[in-house]
Amino acid sequence: MKKLLLTTLLASSLLGCATERYFGGNGVEALVYKEHHSFSFVIKNKTETERELRRLVAKIESTDNEATYVIDYKKISSKRMLENIFAQYPAHVADPKRAVYRHANSLPNDLRVRVTLRLMKTQQCLPAQIEVESRQPDCFLESTRLKQVSYKSKLVGEQ
Repeated sequence: MKKLLLTTLLASSLLGCATERYFGGNGVEALVYKEHHSFSFVIKNKTETERELRRLVAKIESTDNEATYVIDYKKISSKRMLENIFAQYPAHVADPKRAVYRHANSLPNDLRVRVTLRLMKTQQCLPAQIEVESRQPDCFLESTRLKQVSYKSKLVGEQ
């Protein structure tokens, strides 16, 4: 009796897994790409510049928490200002290689920040229609899941 029950349980679990269709692969497509941006600052008012830099870094970090920065600076105070801003983000503390600082005396401005972002573009899911077979099963779920991927670079195999 125990063997029959065990065999039945094993067969039903295997058949259940065989019939379950988690993701067929034709629901959503995604494209991960890099964008490069450059920002130059002339520091006349330190507090105003720091406020602008905080806003800029907050916006970048909310868009891509793996963004990389190349910072060219003239004065060491500019470097320290950015180091203090980055210290507020745990991802920068964990991976200090995300921000590279370079001293540049020949810079026309006081500070230049170059940012590389990884962005993701997903297809638009079509709405369901009555009496029409949907060609995009799980599109909304998979699209949402891909947009919540925390490490886009791992998704495309960079790391």
